[in-house]
Amino acid sequence: MKVCLLLLFFTVISCSKKDFQRIRFRNFDIAVPTRWKKIELSGIDSNVGGLLTENNDTIVFDYGPHSNSLEETPNIYDRKFLNEILKAHPDIDTTEMIIVNDISKIEPENYKINYSYTERLSGYQAKIVYPKKAGKGITGIYIDSIGHSSLGKIEFNLYAENLNIEDQKALLKAIKTIHFKK
Repeated sequence: MKVCLLLLFFTVISCSKKDFQRIRFRNFDIAVPTRWKKIELSGIDSNVGGLLTENNDTIVFDYGPHSNSLEETPNIYDRKFLNEILKAHPDIDTTEMIIVNDISKIEPENYKINYSYTERLSGYQAKIVYPKKAGKGITGIYIDSIGHSSLGKIEFNLYAENLNIEDQKALLKAIKTIHFKK
């Protein structure tokens, strides 16, 4: 019985390792599903690149001085204030706005489409972001200081938008495997 359990354990371990590949970029490496492919992108003052999922969704990264912090700020407007704006600018696009009756009585956090939390990964304090509803939002990581260069503080992000639930879970798992080169 013990031998069967050991064989089953090692079979599961070996199968799961075959499902992932380690991809190396200039400044870090990451374990991702074998069906994902590395893609090359060009940056001006940063090292940028990405991954292409099996569903042709693009995951991008930026290692440099001006990386997107993945901060979400909902566009919440008080109805009275918005009515005044619309009088002066009737053609303003309101499709991305959240309109409330009394802005002082709401909690902006409740209007965000992503969750976020911090965790220590690869020796750095990282912000992890993922959608409240799969398929609508950002899944990714942001680190605000990996080091310094002649251009200033080096930041890092790796993220994708609107992933299906399977790719979202795979990306969150992959994020945990990021290892930065020193």
